[in-house]
Amino acid sequence: MVAIKKILVYIAVFAIAIGAGSIISTVCAQISAMSWLAIQPSFGFEPFNINLIILDFTFGLNVHLTVAHIIMLIIAIFVSPKVVSSLVKGNE
Repeated sequence: MVAIKKILVYIAVFAIAIGAGSIISTVCAQISAMSWLAIQPSFGFEPFNINLIILDFTFGLNVHLTVAHIIMLIIAIFVSPKVVSSLVKGNE
């Protein structure tokens, strides 16, 4: 049970980091000196369809990652073990 709690806290910390990176990149895009945080390379592949008469599947993947996202994820990697150890107490 403790392992599940740890995994959920790790997921929450990384989700918060991604959300904070989105907010930071949106706000900094309007400021000329900080606009480098909003640089956004995109990669992935275009959606394609598979038609199986009964079912029609559409698959596609596009990733938009800003510099602010990368910085926040690096911070989350270093901070998350401390957050997990302080929030999840168990017998191990």
